[in-house]
Amino acid sequence: MPSSTAFAHLFSPIRIGNLTVSNRIMSPPHVPGFQGADWLPTDRLIAYWEAKAKGGTGIVCTGAVPVHASMLGVVPFTHPDARTAYAKAAQAVQRHGAKFFIQLWHAGSQVGGILGAPTWAASPMPSPDGWTTPHQMTEKEIWEMIDAYARCAEAAREFGADGVDIHGAHGYLITGFTSAFYNRREDDWGGSLENRVRFLDELVSAVRKRVGQDFVAGLRFSGDEFVEGGLNTEESKKILAPLAASGRIDYLNISVGNYFTKQTIIAPNYVPLGAFVHVAAAIKEVVDIPVIAVGRIIDPLQAEQIIAGGLADLVAINRAIIADPEFANKAREGRVEEIQKCIGCNEACWGRASLGLTDGISCTVNPDIGFEALHEYRSAAQPKKILVIGGGVAGMKAATVAAGRGHRVTLYERSDELGGQVNIAAKAPGRIDMADSVRYLKAEVDRLNIEVHLSSEATEEKVLELSPDVVIVATGATGYIPEDVTINDGRNVCEASQVLQREVVPGRRVLVVAGDRHMRAMTTIDFLLDKGSEVEAITQDMSFGEQIEYNTAVMVFERLYTKGVRLTPLTAVRSIDDNHVSLVNVLTGEEEEREVDTIVFAVGARANDGLLKDLGTKTKAQVVGIGDCVAPRRMVWAIREGAKVGREL
Repeated sequence: MPSSTAFAHLFSPIRIGNLTVSNRIMSPPHVPGFQGADWLPTDRLIAYWEAKAKGGTGIVCTGAVPVHASMLGVVPFTHPDARTAYAKAAQAVQRHGAKFFIQLWHAGSQVGGILGAPTWAASPMPSPDGWTTPHQMTEKEIWEMIDAYARCAEAAREFGADGVDIHGAHGYLITGFTSAFYNRREDDWGGSLENRVRFLDELVSAVRKRVGQDFVAGLRFSGDEFVEGGLNTEESKKILAPLAASGRIDYLNISVGNYFTKQTIIAPNYVPLGAFVHVAAAIKEVVDIPVIAVGRIIDPLQAEQIIAGGLADLVAINRAIIADPEFANKAREGRVEEIQKCIGCNEACWGRASLGLTDGISCTVNPDIGFEALHEYRSAAQPKKILVIGGGVAGMKAATVAAGRGHRVTLYERSDELGGQVNIAAKAPGRIDMADSVRYLKAEVDRLNIEVHLSSEATEEKVLELSPDVVIVATGATGYIPEDVTINDGRNVCEASQVLQREVVPGRRVLVVAGDRHMRAMTTIDFLLDKGSEVEAITQDMSFGEQIEYNTAVMVFERLYTKGVRLTPLTAVRSIDDNHVSLVNVLTGEEEEREVDTIVFAVGARANDGLLKDLGTKTKAQVVGIGDCVAPRRMVWAIREGAKVGREL
């Protein structure tokens, strides 16, 4: 196990402007959705930020905060309660030794106006999100916006923040001027590089004039947009080198992408770790101020290597600190095995945010996100004898939380390993990070000395013999083949999990029947294509993977189309007879025939709820069902329910 000395560079202090930051870890700007309608910090949001500071993070930055009413119709800096709210947030973060930054933001074309009001942008180029075509700012409005940034920066300083992070990345307003991809203006604010940089140049000058030299002002910037005609590292160097040399900016927070390449901004687990660090490294070559790298940095050793290798001065770690707010403390104390790593699924963080869910983000592996002030893990007043049946992530989470509170826990697992369905999911191409959730929970099971029985089925008789106070049933679910499909000869028919576990060797021509609307079918197709099969997939839906988070979906479809999949929507299986499959269009009734070697069903799962139903009448113990044995759902709910029962017993 690495000791804290293994991360000497990561935990060395650094000077940013007039500040000394205790380490090189930043929780970068992001909007978790816990703010109020007025966009001010709520107690819930402050608790979220404070958990990161308490966890040892060096800099905690707010999410994007609007500076002008032309975007969302609200400017929190001008609210009468702003000073109190932001001062409370600053104090909550600073009392743990972390620095508190506020991000200044206008989304430009990327976010539409409220109630049909036009948003402002450099040029009338609509966002790919399909909101509205923005209003092209006039000369007067440009200067009004520059002044708005400066006034909000001054307010941030007065509210007690340690610095501001000016959002100039991701296709937002500032990028709308600096990038030729967006900027189509023909006046002094567009065209040549000098003209395109003018807005940014005037803006940072105005900010610096307002806040003075002793207040930190940094810039977030997309060093490469990954679009033709957009910013790339060479042009970004030309923009940022003179800006850094001017003394008006104290650090550069180098991101990538815009809304046309959103999958690079919040990169899913198909993207290699640290995939965009090279962009920050390229900028660092031409500037003498601190440079922050971002993008799939999830491990302290990885972060240490980035700093030690001179690729960046700090690392922005977002989702990994969402997954474990104690990331920094655990790394510094040499408790690396206790870090719950981000698995890059994007399911509960960006996935929830992108759906516009009003209760904010969550995390698949960390059910406490957004509930830091509510979820208590007190020692049990009366330790109980608890039997957990099922060693998937739901069962392991329940076992570890209960044991951590002092209960006596025994876990039975029918198979020869812990992990359940996640072990199967992690076998698909590009999904190995899913296994980190199992690794973490196994390590916790060992650390807490939980008694584990593998290859052991907890029958009704065994439960009665053990005489527990509480039985937690977490027996999961099993993939199935629908009964409404007529199968005259099913020798070539199987379920997706059989393919991923290599229990079935697929033939050359494979038909996948997709019905889960999520990753089960898509990852199975990916697996089959990698094995050399010719794959056609059908679904009764309008499209495939309708419930997959957008950034992940982009990567998945790119993989499948590149490998040659044939996707056929609005189609159902009518009958199967050996290699012969009859299909029907669900709208027109038109029938088609296929000759294939293997038919794979990936339509979902059914609860293994037999034991849960039977135990309720045959034992005096309290019986609780959690996870898929109650109703098959996503991994996030399995872990959340496991934590809840472990916390409440």
